[in-house]
Amino acid sequence: MPTAWRIFGRWLRLRRRIWRWQRAATQKTPLPEELLRSQLLSAEQMEWRGKALARDHRLHARPQPDLLLARLKENEGLLDDASTLLATMVKDEVRITPAGEWLLDNYYLVEEQIRTARRHLPKGYSRELPSLSKGPSAGLPRVYDLATQAIAHGDGRVDEETLGRFIRAYQSVSPLKMGELWAIPIMLRLALIENLRRMAVRVMRDGVDHRLAGEWASLLNETASTNPKDVVLVVADMARSGPPLSGAFVAELTRGMQGRSAALSMPVAWVEQWVAAGGHSIEELVHAESQQQAADQVSISNSIGSLRFLANMDWRDFVEAMSLVEQVLGEDPAGTYPLMDFNTRDAYRHVVEKAARQSGADEVDVARCILQLAGAHAGSGDIHAHVGYYLVDEGIVQARAAIAGLPGATSPARLRVRRVPLPLYLAPIGAIALGFSWALVSEASADRFDWPWLCLVALLGLIAFSELGIALVNWAATLLVPPQPLPRMDYSKSIPPHSRTLVVVPSMIGSIEGIDALVEGLEVRFLANRDAHLHFALLTDFLDADREVLDTDAVLVEHAAAQIDRLNARYAPERIEEGAGDLFFLFHRPRQWNPREGAWIGYERKRGKLAALNRLLRGGGDEAFMRIAGDIARLAAVRYVITLDTDTRLPRDAAREFIATLAHPLNQARFDERKRRVTRGYGILQPSVGSSMGGRVASRYARMYGSEPGIDPYTRTVSDVYQDLFGEGSFVGKGIYDVDAFEHALEDRFPENRVLSHDLLEGCYARAGLVSDVRLFEDYPARYAADVKRRYRWIRGDWQLLPWLMPWVPRMQGGFERNPLSWLSRGKLLDNLRRSLVPAAATALLVIGWALLPQALSWTLWVLSLMLLPALVPALREVFAKPLDMTLETHLLQVLESCARQLHRAAVNLACLPYEAFFSLGAIARTAWRMLLSRRHLLQWNPSSEVERSLGSGVAAELRSMWFSPLFALTVAALLGRLNPTALWVAAPILLLWLLSPPLMAWMGKPPRQRSAELSPAQLAFLGRLSRRTWAFFETWIRAEDHWLPPDNIQEHPSLVVARRTSPTNIGLSLLANLSALDFGYLQVVGVLERTQRTLATMENLARHRGHFYNWYDTETLQPLPPHYVS
Repeated sequence: MPTAWRIFGRWLRLRRRIWRWQRAATQKTPLPEELLRSQLLSAEQMEWRGKALARDHRLHARPQPDLLLARLKENEGLLDDASTLLATMVKDEVRITPAGEWLLDNYYLVEEQIRTARRHLPKGYSRELPSLSKGPSAGLPRVYDLATQAIAHGDGRVDEETLGRFIRAYQSVSPLKMGELWAIPIMLRLALIENLRRMAVRVMRDGVDHRLAGEWASLLNETASTNPKDVVLVVADMARSGPPLSGAFVAELTRGMQGRSAALSMPVAWVEQWVAAGGHSIEELVHAESQQQAADQVSISNSIGSLRFLANMDWRDFVEAMSLVEQVLGEDPAGTYPLMDFNTRDAYRHVVEKAARQSGADEVDVARCILQLAGAHAGSGDIHAHVGYYLVDEGIVQARAAIAGLPGATSPARLRVRRVPLPLYLAPIGAIALGFSWALVSEASADRFDWPWLCLVALLGLIAFSELGIALVNWAATLLVPPQPLPRMDYSKSIPPHSRTLVVVPSMIGSIEGIDALVEGLEVRFLANRDAHLHFALLTDFLDADREVLDTDAVLVEHAAAQIDRLNARYAPERIEEGAGDLFFLFHRPRQWNPREGAWIGYERKRGKLAALNRLLRGGGDEAFMRIAGDIARLAAVRYVITLDTDTRLPRDAAREFIATLAHPLNQARFDERKRRVTRGYGILQPSVGSSMGGRVASRYARMYGSEPGIDPYTRTVSDVYQDLFGEGSFVGKGIYDVDAFEHALEDRFPENRVLSHDLLEGCYARAGLVSDVRLFEDYPARYAADVKRRYRWIRGDWQLLPWLMPWVPRMQGGFERNPLSWLSRGKLLDNLRRSLVPAAATALLVIGWALLPQALSWTLWVLSLMLLPALVPALREVFAKPLDMTLETHLLQVLESCARQLHRAAVNLACLPYEAFFSLGAIARTAWRMLLSRRHLLQWNPSSEVERSLGSGVAAELRSMWFSPLFALTVAALLGRLNPTALWVAAPILLLWLLSPPLMAWMGKPPRQRSAELSPAQLAFLGRLSRRTWAFFETWIRAEDHWLPPDNIQEHPSLVVARRTSPTNIGLSLLANLSALDFGYLQVVGVLERTQRTLATMENLARHRGHFYNWYDTETLQPLPPHYVS
């Protein structure tokens, strides 16, 4: 009796589980939809289909609602449900179909493609695409229908050739817009995801039917084995439940009952009768089920394979091959368009697309209109024959008028050259500065300041709050005016002979070690930028001396020349063309007596070196150099020079990007003989400059100030804005220049012994542009004192350019000439002078308010806003720049972190404020003395490396350097104690900050402390076991039969296989493993030496290429494995 009850209880539980499963499955499984599966067509047949679709398609006149994003979200949820269901069935050991296995195994790829689709399908994107008005895809984008057709007629398989022929055939009848061509990959993704969704529904329903049939089969088998008489009751229950008459259910149910018990003959008969009532047989349904599973497996494998294809294909080439606009612009009369890089061609096409959208004209018609404008100047050799002149340059005005006359044009194209009048930029800056200054003057007048004090406050306020005005206006400009990269040629394969370029590093030599470092840096730059038409040179002077020749001079020069000769010998095979000349050079100048400096120095320092080099390149003789290393026969063909500082890194292929940009016809310099300067195009291009990774980790100070991207810490706030608003950048001494344009604009232009900061001035005469999408890297000073020395020299150099703000400027030959600089260039010069006065103005405002106002708190807050608000502007930029694939929470956390960094920097700036004012005014005063009275030492300069080495470290050194700051704080405190004691409580926090600024900056100059992880005993024990198991691999498998070299890997299952090959990486890892084993105590010193010696002895006998190990060796024969290459 208890056994019967137990059996009955199991039967009851199984039955309840069936009912629950059937009810849940009915609720969760959506209704099936027709798969995207039509008659399979060949590539030729797809061409016919494309033309037929083009004739049948009818487009909506107005944009339609975006339906694709909602469907994508729905598909994502359903596919996720399908994955969960399939995973549950596998866990419960329920059989799933092969298509289900494919979907489950590759679901990670599906998820990734859904994320990609969402990232590339912003809200409202499909509204911009032409949509269909009739047919099954009515209301959906036309290009989405093309995607579904391509997938349906390929059973989920997409390949480049068939797709290309299909799209090309469609466009032969009805051209697609540029936006539609770019939408093809995303629409294919959406269509494939849609197809997977529909197959997932089928897989889910089949899975549900399989499971339901399995449960009924289990119940029938259980009943037949325990109480055969009750089988009829189970069959009755199953009949009442209304099971699905599907192949999956019938096949699984009959399979579950087949060959089990004689008592199951009645259920089998009932199933046969039930199936027959539907006009089928069990065999038919099982066969149809098998065929469907095979077809579904093919479809789902094709779809997943196509998703991989979409992810790996370079769609840029496909879009260009399909684009009719590309074909029209490719007929550029100047022949320039096909030679440009992809990004530039794409930018041109986007302008055509925008003009067509704004005017209502057809894109191809707009492109032909532009081609016609350029064709009017064909053969002239002028930029007017280039289509880009009418798309991104001054010819836009003509293009607007021509496009307005096209058929179908209903409104003008609102294209314009991004040039903003200088007054329009300066007006809001002045308004902000005046507004804040007026607030201070109002507060001062309320306390009955005399008018001289009010005038002083107004002047100081204008200077100080101009910084705030510039920060806010620049922030607004970056939001309103997106950057527009300069057009560029395509030099990705090689630099053509007509763009031969010389990379020079102007420097000073004073030691053998310094020379070796310079030569090594030159070699590294070459290795990252190899090209037969790219040469590298050191452009050097001796250090200043009180004699013309020092005893060590000859040794230094000959060592430098020998090192250059060594490089030319090592890389001689790189000279791939006959008579190409050497790749590396040394140009060294002798010292000359300079009475103004009272020393023997290199003539005009860096500016003189570059001028001498330019003369040499243009056949002016080599008399300026005392030693030249390298064969200079081919340097007369050098068109461009890239000049870098000693510590400047030239990233991989960056030189090609510079050269390709300056070589573009729209960027080539045009010299105005009347204005005597470059007025269009660029003689110089300045890349953006960021801090190197090494510089950022050198100290807390370098990390705080050097990690922010930008041109330079002195000009980063305005450099991008100058280019975006005015079409000009600021040259800071690292970039590329056109030798002829540079010389034409600057030869014999500046007086001797007057110009220290020549870079900005050269950029004003030769016209500098900013290449914001190419970066150089350099070290930021690790210590505040070194940074101060550098900025002290900059301020001196800036104030020595004061005469170039006047109507008349000095000439090299003596006398004066009319100032040829534009108002924008003069504004750049003036802005540098203004910036150097800001710390003094802010300090003076604080002290005046504390000393003379009874209520100093509001005054202090006004002045502090000058420092706090500009610091928060970068964070405000980030608020409006949330990446599409980042959550709002993560983005806001990053913005808060950025705010904290900027406020930290503002606090440090406040701590150093009086010292900044002190050294800035000191530099200005020294410059005024030397320019007006002594006229000596205007070229005083020391290399940054020498300055940093000469500085001490620690609190004592910072105190010696920053003594003024604590002294000033104590003096102000004493002054307030006598004049206005009530203001002390307001000023005390800031005075304390000033007092402690030397130890603060000493702490900032130290490397950030690395926090070591604190591990628990359990974690240490786990890592100990892991390390011993890791060492066991090397201990076991580095054997004599493999010549003491480690195998690449071993396979443990299903059988042991040793991969008897190794690489330099594996060998290096094994040698380090020996040392780690010694540290952990797994080896003694003798064991380490023995194992290491054996491995090194083997390495001595390995074949090498120029001393470099090949990438793979056979550990048994020690022969390199083909293909032979060095990694």
